[in-house]
Amino acid sequence: MTDTPADRPPYPPPPGQGPAGSYPAPGDPAAPSRRNGMGTTALVIGVVALTLVLLLLFSPLGAFLGLLALLFGILGLLRANRGEADNRGQAVAGLVTGGIALLLGVFFTISIGTWFATHVTDFNDFGRCMDSAVGAAAREDCARKLSGELE
Repeated sequence: MTDTPADRPPYPPPPGQGPAGSYPAPGDPAAPSRRNGMGTTALVIGVVALTLVLLLLFSPLGAFLGLLALLFGILGLLRANRGEADNRGQAVAGLVTGGIALLLGVFFTISIGTWFATHVTDFNDFGRCMDSAVGAAAREDCARKLSGELE
């Protein structure tokens, strides 16, 4: 006679017959694995791209990473729609953050590039003025002249 009551299974249960989370028996078919890498990658790259765009100096790099996040988000969304992945929300979030980063990055890059192209002669004049300046008063005069030109 055993010490186990009739209403409880013997401890430990045989493989494949235990509670949820136990390992399947060697002959049982394995559950299909989920491939969530694309959606997760899209989200991570999208957040990094948005951060870089907001730093303004790195707007071109942020725009490029935003484009990559868009592509990974689309691929992750396609996998989620086919049932190969279960992280649809991450793919959509990566798609949105990547799109925003791309748009802001292109806008800031064009705006800053246009501003510098407009004022390139002012910066050249400032450089020549600083090269020929002798003393602190002359350098301050160069700085005031540049400040007046940029306004």
